[in-house]
Amino acid sequence: MRKYKNIIIALLIVITCFLYLSTKTTYTAYESETETSVEGEVADWKIKVNNTLVTSNTAQQITIDTIDWDENHTKEGTISPGTSGVITISIDPTTTQVAFDYYLEIIDQTVDENKLLTITKVESSSNITKEENTYHGTMTLQDIKNKKKEQIKLYATWDDHGEDVMVNPNEDPQPSDLLEVNFKAAQKKK
Repeated sequence: MRKYKNIIIALLIVITCFLYLSTKTTYTAYESETETSVEGEVADWKIKVNNTLVTSNTAQQITIDTIDWDENHTKEGTISPGTSGVITISIDPTTTQVAFDYYLEIIDQTVDENKLLTITKVESSSNITKEENTYHGTMTLQDIKNKKKEQIKLYATWDDHGEDVMVNPNEDPQPSDLLEVNFKAAQKKK
């Protein structure tokens, strides 16, 4: 009888160990198969520059279709050497949800001698910096939340340096003949 008692005790110990290990393994397997899910919306990026939608961070030429000319010595709507004017560039980030840096590259007669206009002064409704012919500014998230629109004024003049400029009287100068303005925006990293 003693012999059977030892066998039963040994069997109970083995069964207890088996049950103990089987519950630990099941718990471990359950724990290793947990899953998580993180969801979030992607921030909107729509910037309008003079009503042209900018949707990427590559340089994009801005159409300059309105120049407020000082027409004291020329017919309204026309330009001639010595004419000055103001070009207003409007940056509207109303539906944008991220802060961004912007860059305005201005190609005028000082950069390309084939252009007719020279920029003499630049004014902005906020702080912009200049490096060579590129102006840099920032629209903060607070600016965007406050619905701020950046206004940049370029003061331009047609300075022919006293030389005759050959212009075909049957063709109006195209905006690209006057000067070129390229706009680039990039999401602010810090």
